[in-house]
Amino acid sequence: MYKLAEFMQGRYGNDKLNTFLLIVTAVIYIINLFVRSAWLFVVLAVPVALYIFRALSKNINKRLYENRKFESIYTVVETFFKRQYLKVRDFKTHRYVKCPYCKSQLRLKKRTGNQKIHCPRCNEDFKKNILF
Repeated sequence: MYKLAEFMQGRYGNDKLNTFLLIVTAVIYIINLFVRSAWLFVVLAVPVALYIFRALSKNINKRLYENRKFESIYTVVETFFKRQYLKVRDFKTHRYVKCPYCKSQLRLKKRTGNQKIHCPRCNEDFKKNILF
């Protein structure tokens, strides 16, 4: 254990991007168990090699930059899917409307017809016809 810790001294190690690469590797491996394709096995080697390269890299600043870039993209995708989940979950009780001025999502109680809506973010009022 001491030798491994000594070897990893000054190396980058693990981060969110590396964890994502391991998950992608596991998914591709599970798919390959059912498909049994040679080219998929070759594709499987790419995220594994990238994971090992990043974990053992001594260029820590570049790996931090890559991880920050990944996290910014990941946050956008994660936010999109969370909003979609909330829309489905709250379908019976609420409606989600986008403010035409600041483009923020507003959560409104379910009422049909013309609604006068006040955006708390930009303090603008607008009208919206909610059909169902």
